[in-house]
Amino acid sequence: MAMALVMAIGVYAQSGTTSYDIGMPIGWATVGGNVTGGSGGETVTVTTFQEFDNAMLRVNGKKDTEVKRIIYVKGDIFFSTLITYNGVKNKTIIGLPGASFVNMDQTKKNSGILKFTNNCQNIILRNMTFKGPGAYDVDGNDNLLIQEGHYFWVDHCDFQDGVDGNFDINNGSDHIAVTWCRFRYLLEPKAGGSGGANDHRYSNLIGSSDSSTKDPGHLNVTFANCWWDVGCMERCPRVRFGKVHVLNCLFTNEGYNYCFGTGIESNIYVEKCHICEGTSVYKNPGKSGTTYNITITDCIGANDVRERVGTNDYFIPSNFYAYTSMDKALVKEVVGDEQTGAGATLDVHDGQGESSSIELPSQTLHTEYFDAAGIQQSRLKRGFNILRKSESDGSVRVIKMLGL
Repeated sequence: MAMALVMAIGVYAQSGTTSYDIGMPIGWATVGGNVTGGSGGETVTVTTFQEFDNAMLRVNGKKDTEVKRIIYVKGDIFFSTLITYNGVKNKTIIGLPGASFVNMDQTKKNSGILKFTNNCQNIILRNMTFKGPGAYDVDGNDNLLIQEGHYFWVDHCDFQDGVDGNFDINNGSDHIAVTWCRFRYLLEPKAGGSGGANDHRYSNLIGSSDSSTKDPGHLNVTFANCWWDVGCMERCPRVRFGKVHVLNCLFTNEGYNYCFGTGIESNIYVEKCHICEGTSVYKNPGKSGTTYNITITDCIGANDVRERVGTNDYFIPSNFYAYTSMDKALVKEVVGDEQTGAGATLDVHDGQGESSSIELPSQTLHTEYFDAAGIQQSRLKRGFNILRKSESDGSVRVIKMLGL
């Protein structure tokens, strides 16, 4: 199928800080399944690490990692080491305005904040600020790490000053959407680490090793409306193996070593982004001869590119899912808005713990495609399309779209 960019004609509206924010999972997080988090479960508000840990793992004092739960985080929660959650499912974590997870330990052993591993599934993380102590190349931990995780939606989070990185995804993780998130380094990096890099402000790594046996065929991630801001030097993101879509994202640091790292078997599609002038847009930081594909199209600050080393087919997102986008000329203004753009900018309330205090977006369970004559199609086509979306709340939405 030829490359298709999707333009909305009849745009539906959902709660969000800007009309461009639809407030629901998109892209790879909608392929073959859905992300509903703790929708339908009980709601709790937590103010300490112990309360948060109990909400993630226990029901009436007994361990239950799969119970549906919506967890509101209030204030600062402090971590003294990386906390690993194994096999946790069906959770929504929402930060109330100003909420943060904080770990200021810069050592290899105790750095980092949250790690999801061992088949964690159906997790929503929204409106949280992750605060680390600053970059230090000691092979430490990340502010957030997803390993062997499936169907995650990370939305409107602010990742700051991770020791090893801000947010990494690896070990066969798949079907992940990262939307309206902000990545930055506000603290000066610490030199002299055992890894040898004196400036390790490397933000996002997708795939951790060229020799991984778990990553091939996985690591499919959509980044949309995200902002790589001050201090990010590289890995925005660096990709191995995955099909990664970078849509309507903003890059404003003026000192990148590179934005996109084309690692082994990576297949990257960069679309309608705004990249500051003079930036080294992409680089293969691995071994010479590494196979990769990268497409850059219709961006500000970067020429169109279609480059392939090897024989893999180019990744075209619209072959896998339907999506809408804003004009590239709007990205800097919309995504970079300090009040309504990327980052922990949502104005949510816990309503004293009542589940009715926030309206979680309905999830699309099934999408049917029709042409202008009402004849059902197998997927989005060129020209006029009608999409009929069946929602988890029982409603049906009809959207008119133009596939170009």
